[in-house]
Amino acid sequence: MDMSNDFFAKRLAAIEEARARRLPVIEPEETAQTRVDQLNRVIQLMVDCVTKMRLTGPPDKEIAVLLRAAADELDQ
Repeated sequence: MDMSNDFFAKRLAAIEEARARRLPVIEPEETAQTRVDQLNRVIQLMVDCVTKMRLTGPPDKEIAVLLRAAADELDQ
């Protein structure tokens, strides 16, 4: 069975071309998943913080004001 090197070169080129087309799609998905993982960690920390604040006594309105101020700073 004698297959020419040309066959393998064409096959390798086709594989590389398919990979190049998929790569721009795969990278944003990985970046998005990383961002979701980061947000999940931050959200859990925020929930724990709010829970602890509620146990120590500030009224819910004060907690909301604090969180709103922090959100406004993050937006800037």
